[in-house]
Amino acid sequence: MNMRMHPSIFYLFLLLLFSSCEEDLNLILPEGEEMLVVEGHIEQGTPPVVVLTRSVPVFSDLSVEALEQSFVHDAQVTVTSNGQAYTLQEVASPAFSEALRQVVSMQLGIPVEQLRRNSGFLFYVYTTDALLGEVGQSYGLRINQEGRLLTATTTIPQLNPVDSLWTVPHPDPQQDSLRILYYSYTDPDTLGNSIRYFTKRNNEPFFPGLFTSVFNDELVNGSSISFPLDRGEPKGQAEINVDLYSYFGVGDTVTVRWAAIDLPHYRFWYSLENEQNSNGSPIGTPNITQSNIDGGLGIWGGYGVTYHTIVIE
Repeated sequence: MNMRMHPSIFYLFLLLLFSSCEEDLNLILPEGEEMLVVEGHIEQGTPPVVVLTRSVPVFSDLSVEALEQSFVHDAQVTVTSNGQAYTLQEVASPAFSEALRQVVSMQLGIPVEQLRRNSGFLFYVYTTDALLGEVGQSYGLRINQEGRLLTATTTIPQLNPVDSLWTVPHPDPQQDSLRILYYSYTDPDTLGNSIRYFTKRNNEPFFPGLFTSVFNDELVNGSSISFPLDRGEPKGQAEINVDLYSYFGVGDTVTVRWAAIDLPHYRFWYSLENEQNSNGSPIGTPNITQSNIDGGLGIWGGYGVTYHTIVIE
């Protein structure tokens, strides 16, 4: 077992408590090999954004300072599309343009305010304005860093928008200010369509579904479906307000970011979320996150995005 984790993607907090009436049991776990971790995305109409960090030991400090120290600098990062290679430059958050700040916030769920010059928080991405994503195109990622080579390929699938959004009241009449968001969706008659969703409430960032943010058409291929859509939540929060979780409020303006993704991209988020949800469970099934990065960890994924807005009255 590689006892390391990525401080941005893998919000896994392990707590092992071993005790007996006679003596304490102290375990010394190996740190495992340090690996490079990629969180990279490209969607139609926006430049590629790649975050490159080092994995850190599971039991290490996860402070802001530790996160900043985990960023990998001076790597050679290129994205190839239609036979042309584009070199990505490293940019620190104080130097982000407003457009890049919005893209990073939207894709990674980081509040825009934390990415501004005076926030005191440094975040680094590799990107280029010379390349904008296109629906139906494939994109190869190549990273060279001190003799290590990482590669991956992704596509931006055709758009698969939702048909409609609507809300229904909370089942408890005493919670009459809360609403359940529903969506209807018609899946194309081709197997393998996959979706990742995010929600934005008023001026909040886009957040993915907390427990499950991805769907696949394995059981609904070619069908029309209607289901509730949980409100997205920031990852890694200390606790969940069970009274408010999944609901929206009267007066909220809700925007759903509905992103078509390819199968390797789907399998990454599906396996990662299963790992997070079963962490610590004595009956949980062992799970390995299915990265599409050859030579490292993480994800290089394309998004074919549509946006849908509803005002809850």
